[in-house]
Amino acid sequence: MSRLNSLKLTLLTISTAALLAAGCSSEESSPPAEAVPTGAPSSPSASPSPPSSASPSPAEIGKKKVEVEVVASEPQASPAASVQVTDIAGHPAEKAITSLLESGAVMVDSGGQFRPGEAITRREFIHWMYGFDSKGIKPRKPQKASFTDVTVSDKDFDLIEGLQGAGVVTGFPDGSMKLDKELTREELALLWGWYQSADNVVSPLIPLAAAEISYRKYSDREKVGEIFKRAVGHYSQNKLIVKAFGETPALSPQGSVTRSEAALWIATYYNELTGDEKTKFEQRRQNK
Repeated sequence: MSRLNSLKLTLLTISTAALLAAGCSSEESSPPAEAVPTGAPSSPSASPSPPSSASPSPAEIGKKKVEVEVVASEPQASPAASVQVTDIAGHPAEKAITSLLESGAVMVDSGGQFRPGEAITRREFIHWMYGFDSKGIKPRKPQKASFTDVTVSDKDFDLIEGLQGAGVVTGFPDGSMKLDKELTREELALLWGWYQSADNVVSPLIPLAAAEISYRKYSDREKVGEIFKRAVGHYSQNKLIVKAFGETPALSPQGSVTRSEAALWIATYYNELTGDEKTKFEQRRQNK
């Protein structure tokens, strides 16, 4: 009888040990808790308040920071990164400026400022329009300079020569480019007309008088320089001048273009592309 009890006790001990082992194995094989991605909020964010319908006052412009995700403009550059822009929140051209910043064509300074009211130079504008849409044009380095004041030692010699070789840039009648000169409104129209190969600017068929009619509403129409008349006429007719500079009684053709006006000009032009032109532009951006 004692041997039977001993056997029962041994079997009970083995069963208990097996059960305990099974329990431990079950716990060890349970899947780990789902990991939370780095940077994810610990609790749902509150829904944002609807934007106010009232336009911001001049005093409010620039008080808020705008976060912009910048895409590298060159294939070998760093991946997209967010930057804080401190002086465009509430600006009338904020959307256009953001579009250029996101493209990587334009950069803010070390303090995070875009400086929308500052005048832009011809050099800067050429960089902007090329950076936003390079059209597949590559810089080149010929032995002879095409412009008298853009020599081999100029930091943008290769770019200017690449544009000139593609036939999408023009300078002044004296053979200069004046890259560090502040860009004027009439110069902007001419530079843009050449860059976009606008027939009415590059190889016009309509009489000059017809182009002048397009901007006759301006009180200072007689001040438009001779070489700029067709370009000013073309962009007056399609309303790009009004959309960039506003509806004003005077054009101020020799007035300096601000950085915000330049951004508005570029963004508006490309936003209004249609048909094949829009498709080709989007393909170029995808292949950038």
